[in-house]
Amino acid sequence: MQRCLRCIALVSFVTTSLLFRFNAGIETISIAEAIAQIQAGYNPKIIRDIPYTKKANAKTARRQSLDLYLPPRTNSKPPLVVFIHGGFWMLSDDDYRIGPAIADVLLTRNLAVALVRYRLAPKHRHPAQARDVAAAVAHLVREADKYGYDPKKIFLAGHSAGAHLAALVALDSSYLAAQRTNPKSLAGVIAISGLYDLSPKTGISETQKRATGQAFGNDPATLKTASPITHVRENAPPFLILAASSDFPGFLVDARKFATALRVAGHRNVEQYVIPERDHFSMVQLADKYNEVRSLLLAFFKVQPLAGEFAELIKAKRGWINPPFSTVPFWRHKGLIRSQPIDRRFVESLVPIYGPNRYELLEWPLERFYFIDLFAYLDSLPQQGGRGNYLIITNLRNEKQFWSRAEIEPYKPVIVIGMDDEKNLFRLGVFYRGLLEHSWKAGPRPPMMARPLGAFIYFLKKPPAKWRPLPQYYALTINSFQLVDKDPLAALGDVPEELLEVLTYRNGCIYCHSFRGIGSRAHHIMTPTGAGHGGFALPLEKYPADVWRAFVFNQEEVAAKIGASPNIVAEHTRQELYDLVVEYRAKQPAPTK
Repeated sequence: MQRCLRCIALVSFVTTSLLFRFNAGIETISIAEAIAQIQAGYNPKIIRDIPYTKKANAKTARRQSLDLYLPPRTNSKPPLVVFIHGGFWMLSDDDYRIGPAIADVLLTRNLAVALVRYRLAPKHRHPAQARDVAAAVAHLVREADKYGYDPKKIFLAGHSAGAHLAALVALDSSYLAAQRTNPKSLAGVIAISGLYDLSPKTGISETQKRATGQAFGNDPATLKTASPITHVRENAPPFLILAASSDFPGFLVDARKFATALRVAGHRNVEQYVIPERDHFSMVQLADKYNEVRSLLLAFFKVQPLAGEFAELIKAKRGWINPPFSTVPFWRHKGLIRSQPIDRRFVESLVPIYGPNRYELLEWPLERFYFIDLFAYLDSLPQQGGRGNYLIITNLRNEKQFWSRAEIEPYKPVIVIGMDDEKNLFRLGVFYRGLLEHSWKAGPRPPMMARPLGAFIYFLKKPPAKWRPLPQYYALTINSFQLVDKDPLAALGDVPEELLEVLTYRNGCIYCHSFRGIGSRAHHIMTPTGAGHGGFALPLEKYPADVWRAFVFNQEEVAAKIGASPNIVAEHTRQELYDLVVEYRAKQPAPTK
Protein backbone atom coordinates (compact mmCIF):
# COMPACT_ATOMS: atom_id res chain seq x y z
CA MET A 1 0.00 0.00 0.00
CA GLN A 2 1.00 3.60 -0.09
CA ARG A 3 2.83 4.71 3.02
CA CYS A 4 -0.20 5.18 5.27
CA LEU A 5 0.54 8.07 7.61
CA ARG A 6 -0.82 6.29 10.64
CA CYS A 7 1.32 3.30 9.82
CA ILE A 8 4.53 5.28 9.57
CA ALA A 9 4.00 7.37 12.67
CA LEU A 10 6.38 5.50 14.95
CA VAL A 11 9.01 4.73 12.37
CA SER A 12 9.07 8.37 11.39
CA PHE A 13 10.25 9.28 14.85
CA VAL A 14 12.73 6.43 14.99
CA THR A 15 14.13 7.34 11.60
CA THR A 16 14.67 10.92 12.66
CA SER A 17 16.63 10.07 15.77
CA LEU A 18 18.56 7.26 14.12
CA LEU A 19 19.58 9.48 11.25
CA PHE A 20 22.11 10.81 13.71
CA ARG A 21 23.35 7.33 14.54
CA PHE A 22 23.45 5.57 11.19
CA ASN A 23 24.40 7.94 8.43
CA ALA A 24 26.85 7.79 5.61
CA GLY A 25 27.99 11.33 6.27
CA ILE A 26 29.70 10.80 9.62
CA GLU A 27 33.21 12.18 9.30
CA THR A 28 36.03 9.88 10.24
CA ILE A 29 39.62 9.28 9.30
CA SER A 30 40.25 5.81 7.92
CA ILE A 31 43.13 3.54 8.86
CA ALA A 32 44.50 3.97 5.36
CA GLU A 33 44.46 7.77 5.75
CA ALA A 34 46.19 7.51 9.12
CA ILE A 35 48.90 5.25 7.69
CA ALA A 36 49.37 7.62 4.76
CA GLN A 37 49.83 10.53 7.15
CA ILE A 38 52.45 8.61 9.13
CA GLN A 39 54.30 7.57 5.97
CA ALA A 40 54.24 11.17 4.78
CA GLY A 41 55.96 12.22 7.97
CA TYR A 42 52.85 13.74 9.59
CA ASN A 43 54.30 15.82 12.37
CA PRO A 44 52.15 18.62 13.77
CA LYS A 45 53.90 21.44 15.57
CA ILE A 46 52.84 22.45 19.08
CA ILE A 47 53.97 25.76 20.57
CA ARG A 48 53.09 26.03 24.24
CA ASP A 49 52.56 28.91 26.64
CA ILE A 50 52.44 31.74 24.11
CA PRO A 51 51.67 34.97 26.05
CA TYR A 52 48.87 36.95 24.46
CA THR A 53 49.04 40.10 26.59
CA LYS A 54 51.85 42.26 27.87
CA LYS A 55 49.83 42.95 31.01
CA ALA A 56 50.40 39.47 32.45
CA ASN A 57 52.54 39.22 35.58
CA ALA A 58 54.25 36.30 37.24
CA LYS A 59 51.06 35.25 38.96
CA THR A 60 48.84 35.37 35.87
CA ALA A 61 51.32 34.50 33.11
CA ARG A 62 50.24 30.87 32.82
CA ARG A 63 46.54 31.72 32.74
CA GLN A 64 47.07 34.48 30.16
CA SER A 65 48.72 32.27 27.58
CA LEU A 66 47.73 29.85 24.84
CA ASP A 67 48.98 26.71 23.16
CA LEU A 68 49.09 26.68 19.38
CA TYR A 69 48.73 23.44 17.42
CA LEU A 70 49.82 23.70 13.79
CA PRO A 71 49.33 20.96 11.20
CA PRO A 72 52.23 20.00 8.91
CA ARG A 73 53.01 22.67 6.34
CA THR A 74 50.99 22.43 3.14
CA ASN A 75 50.58 24.60 0.07
CA SER A 76 47.61 26.36 1.66
CA LYS A 77 47.15 28.20 4.91
CA PRO A 78 44.91 26.24 7.29
CA PRO A 79 41.92 27.71 9.09
CA LEU A 80 42.46 28.44 12.79
CA VAL A 81 40.07 27.28 15.52
CA VAL A 82 40.46 29.30 18.72
CA PHE A 83 39.06 27.04 21.47
CA ILE A 84 37.93 28.35 24.88
CA HIS A 85 37.61 25.73 27.60
CA GLY A 86 34.75 25.48 30.10
CA GLY A 87 34.64 24.83 33.83
CA PHE A 88 32.05 27.34 35.09
CA TRP A 89 34.65 30.12 34.63
CA MET A 90 36.48 28.72 37.68
CA LEU A 91 38.26 25.54 36.55
CA SER A 92 41.19 25.02 34.20
CA ASP A 93 41.33 22.38 31.47
CA ASP A 94 44.58 20.90 32.79
CA ASP A 95 42.88 17.88 34.32
CA TYR A 96 40.03 17.42 31.85
CA ARG A 97 42.19 18.00 28.74
CA ILE A 98 39.16 18.55 26.54
CA GLY A 99 41.02 21.12 24.45
CA PRO A 100 44.05 18.93 23.60
CA ALA A 101 41.75 16.05 22.64
CA ILE A 102 39.82 18.34 20.27
CA ALA A 103 43.07 19.69 18.82
CA ASP A 104 44.35 16.16 18.13
CA VAL A 105 41.28 15.41 16.01
CA LEU A 106 41.12 18.73 14.15
CA LEU A 107 44.82 18.61 13.29
CA THR A 108 44.20 15.49 11.19
CA ARG A 109 41.91 17.60 9.02
CA ASN A 110 44.54 20.29 8.45
CA LEU A 111 43.06 22.72 10.95
CA ALA A 112 45.23 24.81 13.25
CA VAL A 113 44.00 25.03 16.84
CA ALA A 114 44.73 27.55 19.58
CA LEU A 115 43.85 26.50 23.14
CA VAL A 116 43.28 29.64 25.17
CA ARG A 117 43.61 29.86 28.94
CA TYR A 118 42.09 32.72 30.94
CA ARG A 119 42.16 34.01 34.49
CA LEU A 120 39.77 32.10 36.72
CA ALA A 121 37.00 33.15 39.08
CA PRO A 122 36.37 33.76 41.89
CA LYS A 123 39.82 35.34 42.33
CA HIS A 124 39.40 37.13 39.03
CA ARG A 125 35.78 38.06 38.41
CA HIS A 126 34.02 39.18 35.26
CA PRO A 127 35.00 40.83 32.95
CA ALA A 128 38.52 39.38 33.38
CA GLN A 129 37.68 36.19 31.47
CA ALA A 130 36.10 37.94 28.48
CA ARG A 131 38.93 40.46 28.31
CA ASP A 132 41.47 37.64 28.24
CA VAL A 133 39.65 35.83 25.44
CA ALA A 134 39.47 39.07 23.43
CA ALA A 135 43.21 39.68 23.98
CA ALA A 136 43.99 36.14 22.81
CA VAL A 137 41.85 36.53 19.68
CA ALA A 138 43.46 39.87 18.85
CA HIS A 139 46.93 38.40 19.31
CA LEU A 140 46.13 35.50 17.01
CA VAL A 141 44.70 37.81 14.36
CA ARG A 142 47.88 39.88 14.40
CA GLU A 143 50.21 36.87 14.34
CA ALA A 144 48.54 34.94 11.50
CA ASP A 145 51.37 35.50 9.01
CA LYS A 146 53.99 34.58 11.59
CA TYR A 147 52.46 31.18 12.29
CA GLY A 148 51.05 30.45 8.85
CA TYR A 149 47.30 30.06 9.32
CA ASP A 150 44.67 31.90 7.28
CA PRO A 151 43.73 35.25 8.91
CA LYS A 152 40.42 35.23 7.02
CA LYS A 153 39.42 31.85 8.48
CA ILE A 154 39.69 32.32 12.22
CA PHE A 155 36.86 30.61 14.10
CA LEU A 156 36.09 31.20 17.78
CA ALA A 157 34.78 28.10 19.56
CA GLY A 158 33.98 27.26 23.15
CA HIS A 159 32.50 24.58 25.38
CA SER A 160 30.28 25.25 28.40
CA ALA A 161 31.54 28.45 30.08
CA GLY A 162 33.88 28.74 27.09
CA ALA A 163 30.85 28.85 24.78
CA HIS A 164 29.48 31.74 26.83
CA LEU A 165 32.80 33.59 26.54
CA ALA A 166 33.15 32.92 22.82
CA ALA A 167 29.62 34.20 22.16
CA LEU A 168 30.05 37.24 24.40
CA VAL A 169 33.34 38.35 22.85
CA ALA A 170 31.98 37.82 19.33
CA LEU A 171 28.78 39.80 19.99
CA ASP A 172 29.78 42.55 22.43
CA SER A 173 32.15 44.42 20.13
CA SER A 174 33.59 46.45 23.03
CA TYR A 175 35.89 43.57 24.01
CA LEU A 176 37.64 43.24 20.66
CA ALA A 177 37.48 47.00 20.10
CA ALA A 178 39.52 47.46 23.27
CA GLN A 179 42.13 45.25 21.62
CA ARG A 180 41.92 47.25 18.37
CA THR A 181 40.42 44.28 16.59
CA ASN A 182 37.21 44.09 14.58
CA PRO A 183 34.68 41.29 15.30
CA LYS A 184 34.52 40.88 11.51
CA SER A 185 37.91 39.21 11.85
CA LEU A 186 36.00 36.11 12.97
CA ALA A 187 34.82 33.71 10.28
CA GLY A 188 32.36 32.10 12.66
CA VAL A 189 31.49 31.15 16.22
CA ILE A 190 30.84 27.65 17.57
CA ALA A 191 29.07 27.50 20.93
CA ILE A 192 28.81 24.00 22.43
CA SER A 193 26.65 23.41 25.51
CA GLY A 194 26.88 27.02 26.64
CA LEU A 195 24.96 29.60 28.64
CA TYR A 196 23.80 32.75 26.91
CA ASP A 197 21.42 34.39 29.39
CA LEU A 198 22.77 34.77 32.92
CA SER A 199 19.68 36.42 34.37
CA PRO A 200 18.16 34.54 37.33
CA LYS A 201 15.60 31.97 36.18
CA THR A 202 13.99 28.71 37.16
CA GLY A 203 15.00 25.32 35.83
CA ILE A 204 18.76 25.59 36.39
CA SER A 205 20.98 23.71 38.82
CA GLU A 206 22.21 25.04 42.14
CA THR A 207 25.77 24.49 40.90
CA GLN A 208 25.15 26.84 38.02
CA LYS A 209 23.61 29.47 40.30
CA ARG A 210 26.60 29.36 42.65
CA ALA A 211 29.13 29.46 39.82
CA THR A 212 27.39 32.41 38.18
CA GLY A 213 27.35 34.27 41.47
CA GLN A 214 31.07 33.69 42.09
CA ALA A 215 32.08 34.68 38.57
CA PHE A 216 29.71 37.60 37.95
CA GLY A 217 28.12 38.56 41.23
CA ASN A 218 24.38 39.05 41.61
CA ASP A 219 23.85 42.55 40.24
CA PRO A 220 21.08 42.29 37.59
CA ALA A 221 22.68 44.97 35.41
CA THR A 222 26.01 43.13 35.38
CA LEU A 223 24.37 39.79 34.61
CA LYS A 224 22.47 41.37 31.73
CA THR A 225 25.57 43.03 30.26
CA ALA A 226 27.51 39.77 30.61
CA SER A 227 24.84 37.79 28.75
CA PRO A 228 25.50 37.18 25.03
CA ILE A 229 21.76 37.31 24.34
CA THR A 230 21.82 41.01 25.31
CA HIS A 231 24.15 41.79 22.40
CA VAL A 232 22.56 39.89 19.51
CA ARG A 233 22.85 41.77 16.24
CA GLU A 234 22.26 41.36 12.55
CA ASN A 235 25.87 41.68 11.44
CA ALA A 236 27.38 39.15 13.85
CA PRO A 237 29.63 36.34 12.58
CA PRO A 238 27.95 33.05 11.56
CA PHE A 239 26.91 30.95 14.56
CA LEU A 240 26.72 27.20 15.16
CA ILE A 241 24.97 26.53 18.49
CA LEU A 242 24.91 22.97 19.82
CA ALA A 243 23.46 21.35 22.93
CA ALA A 244 23.15 17.73 24.07
CA SER A 245 19.93 15.82 24.60
CA SER A 246 21.17 14.96 28.12
CA ASP A 247 22.76 18.33 28.84
CA PHE A 248 22.58 20.19 32.14
CA PRO A 249 19.15 21.57 33.18
CA GLY A 250 18.14 24.65 31.24
CA PHE A 251 20.96 24.48 28.69
CA LEU A 252 18.70 23.38 25.81
CA VAL A 253 16.19 26.14 26.56
CA ASP A 254 19.01 28.68 26.67
CA ALA A 255 20.45 27.52 23.33
CA ARG A 256 17.11 27.72 21.53
CA LYS A 257 16.27 31.15 22.95
CA PHE A 258 19.71 32.45 22.01
CA ALA A 259 19.42 31.20 18.44
CA THR A 260 15.92 32.64 18.18
CA ALA A 261 17.09 36.02 19.49
CA LEU A 262 19.85 36.13 16.88
CA ARG A 263 17.38 35.39 14.10
CA VAL A 264 14.87 37.96 15.39
CA ALA A 265 17.70 40.51 15.34
CA GLY A 266 18.05 39.83 11.62
CA HIS A 267 20.99 37.39 11.67
CA ARG A 268 20.62 35.06 8.70
CA ASN A 269 23.40 32.59 9.39
CA VAL A 270 22.50 30.82 12.61
CA GLU A 271 22.36 27.05 13.00
CA GLN A 272 21.17 25.42 16.21
CA TYR A 273 20.82 21.70 16.88
CA VAL A 274 20.25 19.27 19.71
CA ILE A 275 22.53 16.24 19.46
CA PRO A 276 20.79 13.02 20.61
CA GLU A 277 22.34 10.45 22.92
CA ARG A 278 24.98 12.89 24.14
CA ASP A 279 25.60 14.71 27.40
CA HIS A 280 27.55 17.82 28.39
CA PHE A 281 30.91 16.07 28.12
CA SER A 282 30.44 13.40 25.44
CA MET A 283 29.46 16.27 23.11
CA VAL A 284 33.12 17.23 22.79
CA GLN A 285 34.56 13.74 22.40
CA LEU A 286 35.43 14.32 18.76
CA ALA A 287 37.58 11.19 18.56
CA ASP A 288 34.31 9.22 18.64
CA LYS A 289 33.60 8.57 14.96
CA TYR A 290 29.86 8.48 15.65
CA ASN A 291 29.84 11.93 17.19
CA GLU A 292 27.78 14.14 14.88
CA VAL A 293 29.35 17.23 16.42
CA ARG A 294 32.52 16.52 14.49
CA SER A 295 30.65 16.34 11.19
CA LEU A 296 28.84 19.59 11.95
CA LEU A 297 32.07 21.34 12.91
CA LEU A 298 33.95 20.28 9.78
CA ALA A 299 31.04 21.41 7.63
CA PHE A 300 30.93 24.75 9.47
CA PHE A 301 34.68 25.16 8.95
CA LYS A 302 34.07 24.34 5.25
CA VAL A 303 36.59 21.52 5.50
CA GLN A 304 34.25 18.64 4.67
CA PRO A 305 30.58 18.84 3.64
CA LEU A 306 27.90 16.77 5.29
CA ALA A 307 26.82 13.71 3.37
CA GLY A 308 24.23 10.95 3.32
CA GLU A 309 21.15 10.85 5.52
CA PHE A 310 22.66 13.26 8.01
CA ALA A 311 23.04 15.89 5.31
CA GLU A 312 19.40 15.40 4.30
CA LEU A 313 18.22 15.82 7.87
CA ILE A 314 20.26 18.96 8.49
CA LYS A 315 19.04 20.42 5.19
CA ALA A 316 15.47 19.76 6.30
CA LYS A 317 16.03 21.42 9.66
CA ARG A 318 17.62 24.46 8.04
CA GLY A 319 14.77 24.80 5.59
CA TRP A 320 12.11 24.58 8.29
CA ILE A 321 13.36 27.45 10.47
CA ASN A 322 10.68 29.57 8.80
CA PRO A 323 8.06 26.95 7.89
CA PRO A 324 5.60 27.50 5.04
CA PHE A 325 2.67 27.24 7.47
CA SER A 326 1.76 29.19 10.58
CA THR A 327 -0.53 29.22 13.59
CA VAL A 328 -0.17 32.99 13.91
CA PRO A 329 -3.51 33.67 12.11
CA PHE A 330 -5.31 32.12 15.09
CA TRP A 331 -3.85 34.85 17.29
CA ARG A 332 -5.99 37.44 15.53
CA HIS A 333 -8.90 36.18 17.64
CA LYS A 334 -7.53 37.93 20.72
CA GLY A 335 -10.79 37.88 22.63
CA LEU A 336 -10.93 34.07 22.49
CA ILE A 337 -7.37 33.27 23.55
CA ARG A 338 -6.87 31.70 26.95
CA SER A 339 -3.90 30.02 28.63
CA GLN A 340 -3.17 27.38 31.25
CA PRO A 341 -0.11 25.91 32.93
CA ILE A 342 1.34 22.88 31.18
CA ASP A 343 0.83 19.64 33.10
CA ARG A 344 1.88 16.04 32.57
CA ARG A 345 -1.15 15.14 30.46
CA PHE A 346 -0.47 18.04 28.10
CA VAL A 347 3.14 16.93 27.64
CA GLU A 348 1.90 13.41 26.92
CA SER A 349 -0.31 14.86 24.19
CA LEU A 350 2.86 15.87 22.30
CA VAL A 351 4.19 12.30 22.15
CA PRO A 352 2.31 11.33 18.94
CA ILE A 353 4.47 13.90 17.15
CA TYR A 354 7.77 13.57 18.99
CA GLY A 355 7.87 9.91 20.06
CA PRO A 356 11.47 8.90 20.88
CA ASN A 357 12.54 12.43 19.91
CA ARG A 358 10.81 13.85 22.98
CA TYR A 359 14.22 15.03 24.24
CA GLU A 360 13.74 17.94 21.81
CA LEU A 361 10.94 19.17 24.08
CA LEU A 362 13.65 20.04 26.60
CA GLU A 363 14.31 23.09 24.41
CA TRP A 364 11.13 24.54 25.87
CA PRO A 365 10.34 25.62 29.44
CA LEU A 366 6.97 23.83 29.11
CA GLU A 367 5.36 26.31 31.44
CA ARG A 368 2.22 27.50 29.65
CA PHE A 369 0.10 26.77 26.58
CA TYR A 370 -2.33 29.04 24.73
CA PHE A 371 -5.62 27.92 23.24
CA ILE A 372 -8.99 28.85 21.77
CA ASP A 373 -12.18 27.00 22.67
CA LEU A 374 -12.96 24.91 19.57
CA PHE A 375 -16.65 25.69 19.28
CA ALA A 376 -16.33 29.29 20.40
CA TYR A 377 -13.90 29.69 17.50
CA LEU A 378 -16.24 27.98 15.02
CA ASP A 379 -19.24 29.97 16.23
CA SER A 380 -17.28 33.22 15.77
CA LEU A 381 -16.68 32.58 12.09
CA PRO A 382 -19.03 33.89 9.39
CA GLN A 383 -21.71 31.38 8.48
CA GLN A 384 -20.93 29.58 5.26
CA GLY A 385 -23.58 27.13 4.26
CA GLY A 386 -24.97 26.50 7.76
CA ARG A 387 -23.50 25.46 11.09
CA GLY A 388 -24.32 21.80 11.47
CA ASN A 389 -23.76 19.48 14.39
CA TYR A 390 -21.03 17.36 12.84
CA LEU A 391 -17.41 18.37 12.68
CA ILE A 392 -14.84 17.37 10.08
CA ILE A 393 -11.23 18.29 10.82
CA THR A 394 -8.63 18.06 8.05
CA ASN A 395 -4.95 18.63 8.72
CA LEU A 396 -2.16 19.57 6.33
CA ARG A 397 -1.52 15.94 5.42
CA ASN A 398 -5.19 15.60 4.52
CA GLU A 399 -5.78 13.25 7.44
CA LYS A 400 -9.34 13.61 8.69
CA GLN A 401 -11.22 13.30 11.96
CA PHE A 402 -15.01 13.00 12.27
CA TRP A 403 -16.92 14.00 15.43
CA SER A 404 -20.40 14.98 16.50
CA ARG A 405 -20.51 18.22 18.45
CA ALA A 406 -22.72 16.79 21.16
CA GLU A 407 -20.36 13.88 21.68
CA ILE A 408 -17.15 15.82 22.31
CA GLU A 409 -18.33 19.18 23.67
CA PRO A 410 -18.59 17.96 27.31
CA TYR A 411 -14.84 17.26 27.28
CA LYS A 412 -13.99 20.89 26.46
CA PRO A 413 -12.08 20.55 23.18
CA VAL A 414 -9.74 23.43 22.42
CA ILE A 415 -7.34 24.41 19.63
CA VAL A 416 -3.82 24.79 21.01
CA ILE A 417 -2.18 27.68 19.14
CA GLY A 418 0.95 28.48 21.17
CA MET A 419 3.35 27.19 23.79
CA ASP A 420 5.68 29.18 26.04
CA ASP A 421 7.17 31.93 23.85
CA GLU A 422 6.30 30.32 20.50
CA LYS A 423 3.27 31.55 18.56
CA ASN A 424 3.90 29.43 15.46
CA LEU A 425 3.68 25.78 16.47
CA PHE A 426 4.58 24.69 12.95
CA ARG A 427 8.20 25.36 13.94
CA LEU A 428 7.95 22.36 16.23
CA GLY A 429 8.02 18.80 14.95
CA VAL A 430 10.20 16.07 13.50
CA PHE A 431 11.50 14.92 10.14
CA TYR A 432 11.57 11.46 8.60
CA ARG A 433 12.30 9.55 5.44
CA GLY A 434 10.83 6.19 4.48
CA LEU A 435 12.37 3.43 2.39
CA LEU A 436 9.73 3.08 -0.33
CA GLU A 437 6.69 4.97 -1.47
CA HIS A 438 4.67 1.86 -2.36
CA SER A 439 4.76 -1.62 -0.88
CA TRP A 440 3.90 -3.37 -4.14
CA LYS A 441 6.11 -1.71 -6.72
CA ALA A 442 9.60 -0.39 -7.04
CA GLY A 443 10.39 3.28 -7.18
CA PRO A 444 12.78 5.96 -5.97
CA ARG A 445 13.20 6.50 -2.27
CA PRO A 446 10.92 9.29 -1.00
CA PRO A 447 12.48 12.61 -0.01
CA MET A 448 12.74 13.96 3.53
CA MET A 449 9.34 14.75 5.01
CA ALA A 450 8.16 17.03 7.80
CA ARG A 451 5.79 16.08 10.59
CA PRO A 452 5.07 19.43 12.30
CA LEU A 453 3.11 19.97 15.48
CA GLY A 454 1.07 22.94 14.25
CA ALA A 455 -2.18 23.87 15.94
CA PHE A 456 -3.81 20.81 17.49
CA ILE A 457 -6.87 19.55 19.32
CA TYR A 458 -6.62 19.05 23.06
CA PHE A 459 -9.34 18.20 25.59
CA LEU A 460 -9.18 20.25 28.77
CA LYS A 461 -11.23 17.53 30.46
CA LYS A 462 -9.73 14.07 30.07
CA PRO A 463 -11.70 12.30 27.31
CA PRO A 464 -12.49 8.60 26.83
CA ALA A 465 -9.56 6.42 25.72
CA LYS A 466 -10.89 6.24 22.16
CA TRP A 467 -10.09 9.96 21.80
CA ARG A 468 -6.47 9.57 22.81
CA PRO A 469 -4.16 11.92 20.89
CA LEU A 470 -3.99 10.74 17.26
CA PRO A 471 -1.93 12.03 14.30
CA GLN A 472 -4.90 13.70 12.62
CA TYR A 473 -5.36 16.02 15.61
CA TYR A 474 -2.15 17.89 14.69
CA ALA A 475 -0.85 20.20 11.92
CA LEU A 476 -4.11 22.17 11.85
CA THR A 477 -4.56 25.59 10.27
CA ILE A 478 -7.42 28.09 10.31
CA ASN A 479 -8.84 26.24 7.28
CA SER A 480 -8.92 22.81 8.94
CA PHE A 481 -12.46 22.97 10.38
CA GLN A 482 -15.84 22.30 8.80
CA LEU A 483 -19.27 21.96 10.46
CA VAL A 484 -21.82 19.98 8.42
CA ASP A 485 -25.50 19.11 8.86
CA LYS A 486 -25.34 15.40 8.03
CA ASP A 487 -23.36 12.67 9.75
CA PRO A 488 -20.31 12.15 7.49
CA LEU A 489 -20.10 8.52 8.64
CA ALA A 490 -23.72 7.69 7.77
CA ALA A 491 -22.72 5.42 4.88
CA LEU A 492 -21.02 3.13 7.38
CA GLY A 493 -24.15 2.74 9.48
CA ASP A 494 -24.59 -0.95 8.62
CA VAL A 495 -20.99 -1.91 9.46
CA PRO A 496 -20.75 -4.04 12.62
CA GLU A 497 -19.63 -2.00 15.61
CA GLU A 498 -16.29 -3.75 16.05
CA LEU A 499 -15.39 -3.26 12.40
CA LEU A 500 -16.51 0.35 12.58
CA GLU A 501 -14.08 0.83 15.46
CA VAL A 502 -11.29 -0.63 13.29
CA LEU A 503 -12.15 1.75 10.47
CA THR A 504 -12.23 4.72 12.83
CA TYR A 505 -10.49 5.30 16.15
CA ARG A 506 -8.92 1.87 16.70
CA ASN A 507 -6.90 1.66 13.46
CA GLY A 508 -7.97 4.85 11.77
CA CYS A 509 -8.35 3.44 8.25
CA ILE A 510 -10.71 6.17 7.06
CA TYR A 511 -8.66 8.91 8.68
CA CYS A 512 -6.11 8.40 5.89
CA HIS A 513 -7.90 6.34 3.22
CA SER A 514 -11.51 6.31 2.13
CA PHE A 515 -14.08 3.51 2.07
CA ARG A 516 -17.54 3.69 0.55
CA GLY A 517 -16.74 7.26 -0.41
CA ILE A 518 -16.05 8.28 3.20
CA GLY A 519 -12.66 9.33 4.46
CA SER A 520 -9.58 10.92 3.03
CA ARG A 521 -6.69 10.79 0.61
CA ALA A 522 -3.82 11.46 2.96
CA HIS A 523 -0.29 12.27 1.91
CA HIS A 524 3.06 13.38 3.30
CA ILE A 525 4.48 16.90 3.17
CA MET A 526 7.94 17.60 1.83
CA THR A 527 10.60 19.89 3.20
CA PRO A 528 11.13 22.75 2.83
CA THR A 529 8.10 23.69 0.72
CA GLY A 530 5.40 21.79 2.60
CA ALA A 531 4.02 20.52 -0.72
CA GLY A 532 2.17 17.22 -0.74
CA HIS A 533 4.15 14.22 -1.87
CA GLY A 534 3.12 11.36 -4.17
CA GLY A 535 2.13 8.08 -2.48
CA PHE A 536 -1.35 9.37 -1.76
CA ALA A 537 -3.56 7.00 0.23
CA LEU A 538 -5.99 5.27 -2.15
CA PRO A 539 -9.53 4.16 -1.30
CA LEU A 540 -9.26 0.77 0.39
CA GLU A 541 -11.22 -0.91 -2.39
CA LYS A 542 -8.84 0.42 -5.05
CA TYR A 543 -5.81 -1.55 -3.92
CA PRO A 544 -4.96 -4.71 -5.88
CA ALA A 545 -6.33 -7.82 -4.17
CA ASP A 546 -2.92 -9.22 -3.25
CA VAL A 547 -1.84 -5.86 -1.83
CA TRP A 548 -4.95 -5.59 0.33
CA ARG A 549 -4.49 -9.16 1.59
CA ALA A 550 -0.85 -8.54 2.47
CA PHE A 551 -1.71 -5.37 4.33
CA VAL A 552 -4.37 -7.05 6.46
CA PHE A 553 -2.61 -10.34 7.16
CA ASN A 554 1.11 -9.55 6.84
CA GLN A 555 1.38 -6.06 8.26
CA GLU A 556 4.80 -6.50 9.84
CA GLU A 557 6.33 -7.58 6.52
CA VAL A 558 4.69 -4.76 4.56
CA ALA A 559 5.70 -2.16 7.13
CA ALA A 560 9.32 -3.31 7.18
CA LYS A 561 9.48 -3.10 3.39
CA ILE A 562 8.42 0.53 3.24
CA GLY A 563 10.22 1.56 6.42
CA ALA A 564 7.23 1.94 8.71
CA SER A 565 5.76 0.50 11.86
CA PRO A 566 2.75 -1.78 11.42
CA ASN A 567 -0.74 -0.56 12.23
CA ILE A 568 -1.85 -3.86 13.71
CA VAL A 569 -5.44 -4.94 13.17
CA ALA A 570 -6.58 -7.30 15.93
CA GLU A 571 -6.28 -10.88 14.73
CA HIS A 572 -9.92 -11.77 15.35
CA THR A 573 -11.12 -8.95 13.08
CA ARG A 574 -8.65 -9.30 10.20
CA GLN A 575 -10.72 -11.66 8.10
CA GLU A 576 -13.88 -9.60 8.62
CA LEU A 577 -12.12 -6.41 7.58
CA TYR A 578 -10.66 -8.10 4.53
CA ASP A 579 -14.05 -9.50 3.50
CA LEU A 580 -15.83 -6.18 4.07
CA VAL A 581 -13.60 -4.41 1.57
CA VAL A 582 -13.54 -7.27 -0.96
CA GLU A 583 -17.34 -7.55 -0.94
CA TYR A 584 -17.72 -3.82 -1.48
CA ARG A 585 -15.21 -3.94 -4.35
CA ALA A 586 -17.16 -6.74 -6.00
CA LYS A 587 -20.31 -4.63 -6.05
CA GLN A 588 -18.64 -1.73 -7.84
CA PRO A 589 -19.27 -1.39 -11.59
CA ALA A 590 -16.40 -2.42 -13.80
CA PRO A 591 -14.36 0.56 -15.03
CA THR A 592 -15.25 1.69 -18.53
CA LYS A 593 -12.57 1.58 -21.20
